[in-house]
Amino acid sequence: MTLHGRPISELPYITLPNLNYKILIDTGSSVSFINPAVAEKHFSIKTDSDAFWVKTVHGTSLAGSSTIVPCEELFNRKGLRLKFYSFAFHPRFDLLLGLENLKIVGASIDLGDSILRTPTIEIPLQYLNLEVNETHNIDSRCVQQVTLKVANVEKGDAIFPYQRIGSIEIPECLIHVENFETNVRVLNSDENPTKFTQNIPVSVEEINLNSDPQISEPNFNHFDRSKYKFDLGQLRLDHMNEEEKTAISQLVTKYSDIFHQEGTPLSFTNNVKHIIRTTDEIPVYAKNYRFPEVHLEELDKQMEELLQQGIVRNSESPWNAPIWIVPKKKDSSGKQKFRVVVDYRKLNSKTIEDKYPLPQVSELLDKLGRCQYFSTIDLKSGFHQIEMDPESIAKTAFSTPTRHLEWTRVPFGLRNAPSTFQRVMDNILRGIANEYCCVYLDDIIVFSTSLQEHINRLEAVFKRLRAANLKIQLDKTDFLRREVGYLGHIVTPDGVKPNPDKIKAVQNYPIPKTTKEIKGFLGLLGYYRKFINNFAQLTKPLTKCLKKDAVINHNDPEYQNCFETCKTLLCNDPILQYPDFSKPFHLTTDASNVALGAVLSQTTNGADLPIAYASRTLNDSEQKYSPIEKELLAIVYAVGYFRPYLFGKNLKSLATTARFSGFFHIKSPAQDCLLGKPNSRLTISKFFTKREL
Repeated sequence: MTLHGRPISELPYITLPNLNYKILIDTGSSVSFINPAVAEKHFSIKTDSDAFWVKTVHGTSLAGSSTIVPCEELFNRKGLRLKFYSFAFHPRFDLLLGLENLKIVGASIDLGDSILRTPTIEIPLQYLNLEVNETHNIDSRCVQQVTLKVANVEKGDAIFPYQRIGSIEIPECLIHVENFETNVRVLNSDENPTKFTQNIPVSVEEINLNSDPQISEPNFNHFDRSKYKFDLGQLRLDHMNEEEKTAISQLVTKYSDIFHQEGTPLSFTNNVKHIIRTTDEIPVYAKNYRFPEVHLEELDKQMEELLQQGIVRNSESPWNAPIWIVPKKKDSSGKQKFRVVVDYRKLNSKTIEDKYPLPQVSELLDKLGRCQYFSTIDLKSGFHQIEMDPESIAKTAFSTPTRHLEWTRVPFGLRNAPSTFQRVMDNILRGIANEYCCVYLDDIIVFSTSLQEHINRLEAVFKRLRAANLKIQLDKTDFLRREVGYLGHIVTPDGVKPNPDKIKAVQNYPIPKTTKEIKGFLGLLGYYRKFINNFAQLTKPLTKCLKKDAVINHNDPEYQNCFETCKTLLCNDPILQYPDFSKPFHLTTDASNVALGAVLSQTTNGADLPIAYASRTLNDSEQKYSPIEKELLAIVYAVGYFRPYLFGKNLKSLATTARFSGFFHIKSPAQDCLLGKPNSRLTISKFFTKREL
C-alpha cells in the first residue's frame, strides 16, 4: 500500500530510458518517496535536519527523512532537483512520484495512450498484467476457479487486489504463486453467462508470511464486545428435537454474519440501486404536518438513529414530503412502539410506474405440497438494505420540525420500491426460487421433505444472501416448523389455513355503515374467499349496497344476518389441500339466481378434498338467463378461473346440478353470449362425454 491507503496494484509505473529505475506514478499522493537504499547508492544526498514520522494506513508509525535528489538525468532537464522523502515504501519500486513533483516537472498523463509526457521526454506507462491462460465460460451468478499468469512474482505469496471487469469480479485475496501462475476464484454477477478472456492491468503485492512485522496491537478497550456478540438465544428451539436443535444451531452459527445484530449499522446490497423516474424534474413540495407534542421526542430519537446508520442524511433538496407517526404493536415489555411514515403521494403521482410483477400468493402456496419442514426468513428492514441511486436521493427529501433530510436507502412508501425489491430478490435467488424456496418481497419460505434436505436448502439460501450482503432479522425468523405463518396463511404439511390473527380481525369488525366500511370488510374477508364455498352468494346482501345510489340500511335483518354469517365463515378452521399436478382434478359447479360457484378438488386417501373455491355474482342481464344457461355459465366461469390448474391436465370429472342434453345442438344466440365466442362451446363440450350430453 502507499501511505495514503491506495493499492499499489492500481498505479502505473515508468521505466526511464537508459536507467534501471522503476518509478510509481501516484497523483493521489501529495509527496514523493525514494527507497533509502537507492538514495544512498545512486544519488548525492542532502538531508534536511529534521526527521519525520509517517503513520501508515495500518496505524504503524515509521521514521524517515527528507532528501533533495538531483534529477537532471531522470527527466533530461538541467539543474532539476526534487524533494523526496527517504522511506521504504515498497520493496519492488525505487521511487514514487507524487503530485507535487509531477507539477514541477510539468508532467501530464495520457491514459488513452498510456503515456507520461513532460516538456523534455515522453515515457510509456506500464502495468503488470495477470494473463488468463485460456478462455473460461462463467455461468450466470456462479463462482469458478481460473488459472492466471502473474508477471511480477515467480514464486511466493502475494496479495491479489479486488478487480471488476464487466460482470466479472475477483475478490481481494491471498494467493500463492508458482512459476508465475496462481489460481483465483472469479464471480460472474450477471444474469447471463459470460466469457473471461482478457488480460487484467493489475499487479500483485508480494509478502513474506514468515516475517514478524512489528505492528502495534489495536486497542479495543472502548469496544463493548458483549453488545455485539452473536446471540443464539434469539433462536426459537422449543419445538425441535435434539437432532434438529443441533443441526440448526450449527448452521446459524456458521452463517452468523448474515444475521443483523442490534446496535450495529445495517449493511446494504450493491446488486441494485433504486431509481425514481418522474414525468418531469419540477420539484414536488408538500407542506409539513403538525405533530402532537408527545411524539416529538420519539421522532427526534428515530431520526438520530437513522442518521447514525447512514440511512438518511441532511439535505438541501427543494423536494419535500410530509411525515407523520403511527402506532405499532407494543414490544415484549409492553412499551408502545411507533413508526415514522413519509407521505409520498404527491411524488408517487408523477413517478413512472415500474411494471415488474409481484408474485401471486396462490401460486407461491401451491408449491408447498408434500413438504414436512418449513422455515420463514425475514430480512431486517428490507427496503433499507437497498441503496438509492445518487441522482434520485434528492427526490426522497422530507422534513421534521427541526431537520430537512433525505434517504440514502430506499424508504417505505415509494411507488416502485416493491418492484425494485422483488426484482433484486428474484435475481439473488434465481435458480433455487420455487424449487428450494419462495420469496415475496422480504418474506422467504424454505420448504423440504426431510431434515437434511432442509438444512441443505437453508444453506443454499444463506449463501445467496451472504453474497448479496443482505441481513436477516433472527428474532422474526422461524426454523424447522411443521406449521408456520406465511403471507397471512398458516402453512402445514396437510394444506393451507387462514391465519387466526386475520380471522380475529374479521370477527371483531364492527357492522359497516358506509360504502367505504363495506369495502373494507369485504376486502378483509375476500383475501380468504378461496376458503369459502359460495362466497359471492353469501355476501350478496352486502355487495348490492355498493351499487350506485344504493341505500345502506344496517338495521335491515337480512343485512345484519349476512354480516354475522360472514364473520363466522372462517371460524371452523377451514383447510385447503395442495394441488398435486400428477393427479386428475375434480371440478364441481353450481348456479343460483344471484351467483355462480365452483369447487376444485382432488381425491386424497379416498376423500375428495377441496383445493380452492371460486364464486362471483350475476349481473342484471345474467340473472335473466334460464336455469340451464346459468349452469352452463357456471362451467364457463369455473373452467376459466381454474385454467392454470386444468389446462393440459386430466379433468377426471365435472359435476353440475343440471343436464345439458341437446343443448349444444340447439342454435341459440344465448349460447354465444354465454360462451363469449362462437367456438368456445368446443372448449366446454370437450369436458363432457357423449352420454352426459
